[in-house]
Amino acid sequence: MSLSDLGFDTIQESVYRSLLADPRRDTGTLASLTLTDDRAVREALAGLLTLGVVEIDATAPCGYTPGDPEVVIGDLIERLEQETLRRQQKIGGTRAELAGLAAGFRHDARKVEVEHITEPERIRERLAELCFFTRSSVFAVQPARASSEAARAEAARLDNRSLGRGVTMRIIYDERLLRGERTRARLGERTASGAQIRFLPGPLARLIVLDERIAIVTSDPADTSSGALVVHQPGIVSELVARFRQLWEGARDFAADPPDMPSEDDRSVLRMLASGLTDELVARQIGVSVRHLRRRIARLMDELGADSRFQAGMAAARRGWI
Repeated sequence: MSLSDLGFDTIQESVYRSLLADPRRDTGTLASLTLTDDRAVREALAGLLTLGVVEIDATAPCGYTPGDPEVVIGDLIERLEQETLRRQQKIGGTRAELAGLAAGFRHDARKVEVEHITEPERIRERLAELCFFTRSSVFAVQPARASSEAARAEAARLDNRSLGRGVTMRIIYDERLLRGERTRARLGERTASGAQIRFLPGPLARLIVLDERIAIVTSDPADTSSGALVVHQPGIVSELVARFRQLWEGARDFAADPPDMPSEDDRSVLRMLASGLTDELVARQIGVSVRHLRRRIARLMDELGADSRFQAGMAAARRGWI
């Protein structure tokens, strides 16, 4: 703790310390030592009197005598402790009031099982309201759709506020977002703040689940202007939570550094095999022998950690290779 925490400004602290070092100093000497002028010293002394750390003394050269620091500074510390206690009590009362508001909010929300909101601004406002009362978890699926800088900033603000309260946050992104370095940097910041991020091949449908009791989905995935549905119905929400968990289990973790991508020829081989072409046709398409192709396939399976071509295709899809 410094004297500034107790209400001293910079000049008051300098004057007070100089006066403690030698109570016989006059205002001119104090001004010289504190690199100020007489007027600033007189104002500082008046402020110190208000704080209660000096007393008026007509016999003192500067007109004031400092009190015993252990006593006067101790009084200020005690005052600060009492004020801190009052603030903590007030915060405790506010938290209790918040719990009541949240209970009322949840009760009112249950009266409407599904809300349909069409205006973008109102969707953002409603999401902010719901996030404010979120206490345990946020699950989200984010498709690879363009969004404004303002929208991204607002999403980051809501996420950081939730993470700051200890809310568990799991987000699945369309892996096409990995291609943008700025996006990767933003996601790296989000994971550093505590968010858990994974990726899946797109296209993905937008989904947000708050505290496993409220879900937000696009009204019509084929029409982004159709608005959003805020779902409170427990049966529907539980199904969406189960669907999210399935997606999460199959998604791959986010890494700040992008994985090494195979060559375009290797990716072509994987795509053709996934489409069901025979080795002979694939070899003819890329202009190599069947033996050479099979060696390449074996190498790709080894890189993917796969025991079969089917497993290799699944692993390649998860990595975004095909």
